Amino acid sequence: MAEGARTYRLEVLAGGDPLREERWTRSLRDDLVQVDGIAVDFVRDAPSAPGSKGGALADLALAVAAVASSKPLAGVLTTAINEWCSRERHRKVRITRGDAELEITGNPTADQQQLVREFMEKFEDDA
Repeated sequence: MAEGARTYRLEVLAGGDPLREERWTRSLRDDLVQVDGIAVDFVRDAPSAPGSKGGALADLALAVAAVASSKPLAGVLTTAINEWCSRERHRKVRITRGDAELEITGNPTADQQQLVREFMEKFEDDA
């Protein structure tokens, strides 16, 4: 899947720990592929380090797009990410679409929950 206008980019932020970032990114992907109506692919931003196996520890992100759903993608996606992050309070995911960006954490504040609602409303026509 190519990143495009109706695609969201997800980055798992693990405080600079590349092993945890890769493990959590794969975990999030495993959860998201179970959600009906979306497609999820890995995106590698940087070439693999020389000598690494299969591109491990390269900057890794996910691209998510709607396949077929009657629900807005932004709502489905933020709900799934909230559920994934809530399993461990240190988890953090950055969602990007165009110039819009949102970070979801495992321990959201009221302000963050409001930002999530605003982000969903901005893209509510995505189906």
